[in-house]
Amino acid sequence: MTWVAAVLVSTTLFALVSILDKRLVADLFPSAQSFNVAFGLLQAPIAAVLFAVVVPTVGFDGGAGIPWAIASGLLWAGGIILFFHGLRLEEVSRATPIQMTAPIFTALLAVTFLGESLNALQWVAIGMVVLGGATVTVRPELGRLRIANRRALVILLGASLVMGVAFVVSKEATNHMNVLAIQAFRAAAMGVGVLVLQGRGRAFREVRGMLRERAAMGTLVLTEGILAPIAAFMFVLALSMGPVSLVSAVSSSRPLIVLAASAALSTRSWNVLGEPLDRGTLGIKLASTVLIVGGVAVLALA
Repeated sequence: MTWVAAVLVSTTLFALVSILDKRLVADLFPSAQSFNVAFGLLQAPIAAVLFAVVVPTVGFDGGAGIPWAIASGLLWAGGIILFFHGLRLEEVSRATPIQMTAPIFTALLAVTFLGESLNALQWVAIGMVVLGGATVTVRPELGRLRIANRRALVILLGASLVMGVAFVVSKEATNHMNVLAIQAFRAAAMGVGVLVLQGRGRAFREVRGMLRERAAMGTLVLTEGILAPIAAFMFVLALSMGPVSLVSAVSSSRPLIVLAASAALSTRSWNVLGEPLDRGTLGIKLASTVLIVGGVAVLALA
């Protein structure tokens, strides 16, 4: 398998995960909090499998990267919690492009704290992503343009910021420890972090009640227990075979796949997501998504 095939499989799977997560958090689970708790509990078997592979094979490279991997997992916990709350409030074809602005926060943090520099083309790319992120929040109503959901926008931007910090910390972890070991500690820390932040009595009771809902639990296991880990593995595999700039650029096409899929799943014949399909709304979403995808791709390649 080539790196192009690996990253395309990863990107497509992540797009499918985003759509299924929207279905789970908005329709199948009683609250975003209970979904987060179920997600956190699911990280335990995932981490156990990873540790079972890591311990007898690649090891921990001296363990210097363990604190960074744990910090990465805790940050991802915060970002995931915010994203799922925002996803419950907003359409997936709007939420996903906003989530993809995380690399911009990463770039700005790298410039501020790691001494990296950006060239003129990269600053233009940042401007494209910012413009696209602002445009995707707009919804045409009665001939006027209005902010679609201010609360969701704030939550999703907060998620992108936290994930941007997580990317920087994850990068530092890779300087000290192999990727597979990092994934093991990250999954464990992410699960613990989610449960500490969201694990309240009501949420646990809701999850316990959901155990009888085979459709919801089956979709959760399929999405976050199988598809998401496979997508993450394929992304790492692509990174191991191809240049990181090109892999990142191709993976940034995820919002376009989500937009196309969400439109297909909102038609009269198959209205699963119920997103608006009028020409004005689709035009705004497409324009903003292209800006974000193009900006992230240029930032990676430049």
